[in-house]
Amino acid sequence: MNRTLIARLALSPLLALSLAACNEGRVSPDPAGSSASAKLSRFADCDDMRLYLTRAWTETLVESRYSYYRWDMPMAEGDLEAGGDDGSGGDEGPDSYSETNTQEQGVDEPDIVKTDGEHIYVLHDAQLSVLDSWPAEETHSLATLDLPGWPTNMFLQGDQLLVFSYDWDERGWETDGGGYNERTLMTVVDISDRSDPTITREIAVEGWLNGARMVDGHVYAVTNAWTWMPESLWNLAWDENSGLPEVDYDSSDAEIEMARIQARAMLTPHVAAVVSTLSDADLLPLASDGLPGEDADPQPLMGCDEIYRPAVLADPNMTSVVHLDLGEVDGELSGTGLMAAGWNLYASTDHLVIAQTSWDWWWGGDDTALETHLHRFALEGDGATYEGSGSVGGWLLNQFSMSEYDGHLRVATTDMNAWGWGWDGEDRAEPANNVFVLEQTATGFTEVGHVGGIAPGETIQAVRFLGEKGFVVTYEQIDPLFTLDLSVPSDPRIIGELELPGFSTYLHPVNEDLLLSVGFAGTWEGQITGMAISLFDVSDFANPRLADQILLESDDWSWSEALYDHHAFTYFNGVLSLPIYTWQWDEDTRQESYFSGMLVVDVDPEGGSLTEIGRVDHADMVEDSVCRWYGEGATEPCNDDYWYASMRRSVVVEDSLFSISDYGVKVTPQRQPEDLLARVLFYPLAD
Repeated sequence: MNRTLIARLALSPLLALSLAACNEGRVSPDPAGSSASAKLSRFADCDDMRLYLTRAWTETLVESRYSYYRWDMPMAEGDLEAGGDDGSGGDEGPDSYSETNTQEQGVDEPDIVKTDGEHIYVLHDAQLSVLDSWPAEETHSLATLDLPGWPTNMFLQGDQLLVFSYDWDERGWETDGGGYNERTLMTVVDISDRSDPTITREIAVEGWLNGARMVDGHVYAVTNAWTWMPESLWNLAWDENSGLPEVDYDSSDAEIEMARIQARAMLTPHVAAVVSTLSDADLLPLASDGLPGEDADPQPLMGCDEIYRPAVLADPNMTSVVHLDLGEVDGELSGTGLMAAGWNLYASTDHLVIAQTSWDWWWGGDDTALETHLHRFALEGDGATYEGSGSVGGWLLNQFSMSEYDGHLRVATTDMNAWGWGWDGEDRAEPANNVFVLEQTATGFTEVGHVGGIAPGETIQAVRFLGEKGFVVTYEQIDPLFTLDLSVPSDPRIIGELELPGFSTYLHPVNEDLLLSVGFAGTWEGQITGMAISLFDVSDFANPRLADQILLESDDWSWSEALYDHHAFTYFNGVLSLPIYTWQWDEDTRQESYFSGMLVVDVDPEGGSLTEIGRVDHADMVEDSVCRWYGEGATEPCNDDYWYASMRRSVVVEDSLFSISDYGVKVTPQRQPEDLLARVLFYPLAD
């Protein structure tokens, strides 16, 4: 709904407008917080959606004008009534190979690298490279395909790839509220002939990709689209001749609140007049679906009565759950909408959960603690169907903050009020952390268990739920690892705690007794000293201990993409491989040095130890390649700063390690990474 086809409205004095609507609930914001219902309601029709959009845009204008003058905004009461119901390769391939590191078994996640063992598919810049990867020592490039937009990740299903790309349409600046319209491109690539990948279908969905999951060939992509408010309305809220009540820093809370009530009543008719000019198609997210090169006409992805809205009036952006069956050549594209921003995404094989934090409610700016609404969709063969919602206190770190098990959803959150922690030295409640256990009911979620007050004053840095066990890492100056017993849903309990300097950002199970992690090392005073790989022994659940740790050798700075993207973390055959980046400064020579490569570590479960096996360096790949940073048409290699290589991912086929950087692929024995078997350049220098 990012299209604005409205001419600029002429401004006129508003003092003559009636204030009769001041106390009407339909033009007042809804209360946020624990008392608000999390349940979504479906729009009855497009007129119902226009009413909601009028209220949301009006509140946006009021907040933009009057929240500037006060730090604590009381939440106005309202009573929004629901308008609708609730309603390939050779015959002898490899015996084993690594796949994308995902959260849940049976739920695939998109990534920049995919493999079927015999072939590896890599996205780099705006291209797809297909490599013949078996036998490993004969690895070579089979094909390269130019892709539309800026590719971000992809799925592999049989003889098809589904590539997600970021793109945008320019909206005419001569129109009211013109700008750029973000799109997600979904490009279907036929790879039945690996040497000749062919684009067979091009789909464009309004909004940017928030996340996607694939279950049994069914793709569920979640996109978010901005709502562009006409410039005339922004001008109206701030025009000195508009007649809106004036306030300043000396105004009392009561005076500011009265000004807000009056302004809301005065602005509503003007916003309603603009919204009334929007056609049904203008309200809806658009999608085009056609053959390559075909200028497919964008059509509404869904009807107004297929879109839901939260009970609490919220940011009226559009979240779309888009479904596509990759098992069908011409599978129908369908969608379900939510007129609110949704960020964190979790999926099991049966359900998709979208988390909506109260940061997306404009009037959450008082001392009320933030909360998160969880909206559950059933994953069915013909799409995603909304089932119900629930609410928990606090905010979620990432997808690992949620996990479904035995009919329950476990959720880890960090408390926070709208102003954060200890703002300005005032006496505010010290935040802590929580684990909630929610029973999945026919209409949503019901809290059946809760353990709170975990590590007051600290924030969650990593979470992992594994069956009836849970692990939470928090941090302020030290890194407590908490172990939780979740075997009794109504009585989740902290069992053990281990304190270490630094903190972990990702936890990965080795077996029932060992956890592998990546994170940062530090001092007991809270100073971060560099990246660390840790092995935790949790066999004695009440007394977890650090079995071993590798500190990345770098005097000044070290980092890994795996710290914040688990897809860069590959644990296979008892070996961990992950990209690392280091930077060092030599005070004597006044020179800096970089390293970008693959770190390979042996993980010994029996001995509980970590041993660095070696590293793979792609510096020579850059020296033998056209520098991709020099722009289109460049013919020269990069300089000696071989951090340009930017190591990204690793794949293991049987006992061969494929290290993948922005410049190409090296193949080495997994346990002898210094021995080169083959290499492939993405941008080779001309002979």
